[in-house]
Amino acid sequence: MKKSKRYVTKVKDFQRIVLAVDGSDGSTRAVKKALSLAKETGVDVTALHVMEFPYVASVDLSYTYPDIMETIKKEGKTVLDEVKKQGSEMGVHVKTKLVEGIPDDQIIKEAKKDDLIVMGCKGKTALSRILVGSVCEKVLHHSKSPVMVIR
Repeated sequence: MKKSKRYVTKVKDFQRIVLAVDGSDGSTRAVKKALSLAKETGVDVTALHVMEFPYVASVDLSYTYPDIMETIKKEGKTVLDEVKKQGSEMGVHVKTKLVEGIPDDQIIKEAKKDDLIVMGCKGKTALSRILVGSVCEKVLHHSKSPVMVIR
């Protein structure tokens, strides 16, 4: 009986890890895995938090609800600061990016073909996951970069 060959891509083949974070439990587990991989391989990490502001029809909420906008931004900065702190403690260089937009689009846009995307599977958007599919699912289907999903 002939054995089939298995092709395994080494993590060292990646130039950078793009770590999508949202502060959820899945994201917290993804942070640990990404930082561990980065430490083992010597690659840098870009921690990305996407601020998805709630839009109601064509109303610009920045005028209507400025406190909500500031709260969302502050929460994103807190999540990114924690990732940077953990990376520093492990000796891993972490660059942080706080962007506005649709999470799956921004994650895909950030990652280049020689990057590894690491993300948790269950984020904070349970209702939207039921209605329109998860961010994780969309990134898996549309990214040209390899994706590591942490459950």
